[in-house]
Amino acid sequence: MSATTQTQEPLNFRRYKDGDSKIRRLNEKIFKASNSYKCPTYIQSTPPCQGSCPAGEDIRGYLAIVRGTEKPPMGADGKPIMPWQEYAWRRLTEANPFPSVMGRVCPAPCETGCNRNEVEDHVGINSVEHFLGEYAIANNLKFNKPNVAPSGKKVAILGGGPAGLSCAYQLTLKGHDVTIFDEHEFLGGMMRYGIPGFRTPRDVLDAEIQRIIDLGVKTQMRTRVGTDISLEQIRKDFDSVFLGMGAQAGRALPIENGDAPNVVTATAFLKAFNDGRLQHVGKRVVVVGGGDTSIDVATVARRLGHIKNAKPTDAEAAIAGHLAHDVATISAKEGAEVTLTSVFNIDKMQANKHEIEQALAEGIHIRGSLVPVGVVRDATGRATALRVQQCEAKLVGGKLDLKMMEGTEQDIEADLIVSAIGQAVDFTGLEAFNNGKGAINSDKNYQVQGQPGVFVGGDVIRPHLLTTAIGHGAIAADGIDRFL
Repeated sequence: MSATTQTQEPLNFRRYKDGDSKIRRLNEKIFKASNSYKCPTYIQSTPPCQGSCPAGEDIRGYLAIVRGTEKPPMGADGKPIMPWQEYAWRRLTEANPFPSVMGRVCPAPCETGCNRNEVEDHVGINSVEHFLGEYAIANNLKFNKPNVAPSGKKVAILGGGPAGLSCAYQLTLKGHDVTIFDEHEFLGGMMRYGIPGFRTPRDVLDAEIQRIIDLGVKTQMRTRVGTDISLEQIRKDFDSVFLGMGAQAGRALPIENGDAPNVVTATAFLKAFNDGRLQHVGKRVVVVGGGDTSIDVATVARRLGHIKNAKPTDAEAAIAGHLAHDVATISAKEGAEVTLTSVFNIDKMQANKHEIEQALAEGIHIRGSLVPVGVVRDATGRATALRVQQCEAKLVGGKLDLKMMEGTEQDIEADLIVSAIGQAVDFTGLEAFNNGKGAINSDKNYQVQGQPGVFVGGDVIRPHLLTTAIGHGAIAADGIDRFL
């Protein structure tokens, strides 16, 4: 057996070899554009983080300010005209006027799109947003009044939720006269009545809403268009209309005995809690869902707990608005057993992963791959258990495909069952806009089809994230401005 020994030349990085007498310029090869020395091509493109943000925030811009690569403008005295924190906040709020709220509740799709995921992990965009929002509140920062001449045009905003407030904010900056009509006592929509107060502190929400009102936005509270005032009158008094009513009606469980008195919707449950009527629940609570709303319901129920001597009907009566629990009974509460069911396996649930982890840490039982098939009632008609069946669920073409497993039915005992399977729009007085599917059709500029001057945004198009509604409002404001 023989072996051939090859002598390798020592590795070096010399451009020239011994004996070379002619200078070779690398730029000559570059400009000839051969296969080996092509110039890079620069393409104007949206950063992936900004492209993943439904509100369209200039994320790269305010992160550059935070890291110090972009400095605040200098004044005549040679000093910055504002701190970098304020400069970054003003850049952020060009698109989103609610950084402190979104910093708390947004699932941060921008972080999913972040380029740094290809290296190690995403930039903490959501945390930076939260920090800037808190800085603005602590330092009482206000939006600058628009430096434009009044247009003389009037716009009516139907609904004071995230979409309506975002649209009002952008329109006011463009010089238009804006009035918000809302059926509630306070502005905020689902930010106030749908998300628990421990996630969005009311003083924080009020501070960020007040900045928008201070720009000159008018409000008419406890006024529902279509009931208290006709849409025809609104169209007569205003030059354009924005529909941002939201989807604040819940969807009931479409199963046998789903109309039992202690089977309620998630929106009704959360509104009763946020209004202060609901102070305790039954000992055993079952939540059906799997999205962010179901996590909110489960954590609220877990924190509320139950009272031994409470009447079985107290919880649903408080949710329905027939009574308010005595706050003094809070000291007697004990922990509630909360179970959350989802048709998807736990790792495929639609809720944000860190919220699922938080719910598990709080002692909430999450059971995946279960579909509700019926409600078990007692002799009085009240629900005593939720009947479920194992299943395999997947999304096919945007639609839910369920494969039931026969013989796997089981009952989960419950004193209260909460349906968190979706939301619906209340079209009372505005039936003409219903497309027959519980939503409103619009074009890419969010103008209602066949209705010039009427625009729409938020959950009334399709229930989604709060930040999505904010983005809808901003885009619709551009469309309204062009229309006017």
